[in-house]
Amino acid sequence: MTSREFTVSCLCAEWCGVCRDYRAGFLALGARFPRARFEWLDLEDDAEAVEDADVENFPTISVKRGEAVLFHGVMPPQHEHLARLLEKLING
Repeated sequence: MTSREFTVSCLCAEWCGVCRDYRAGFLALGARFPRARFEWLDLEDDAEAVEDADVENFPTISVKRGEAVLFHGVMPPQHEHLARLLEKLING
């Protein structure tokens, strides 16, 4: 079994059309990056998990290795932008 040492979170909102359109492709990236656990966090439904995360726009992506934050910020809603970032951070 592959260790999931990285966590890739997408902080979005169900009411956001861009977020809804982005979700399936975001979760599908998990197959390309087996060392990472991908999680979808709704700002309202998952408020406890999101806590005080800084979200200026959607989608906001957070990449962690354990507790260390490697990236946290707004990402263009094209999946290849995130894939390139993950290639550097995870496979780098």
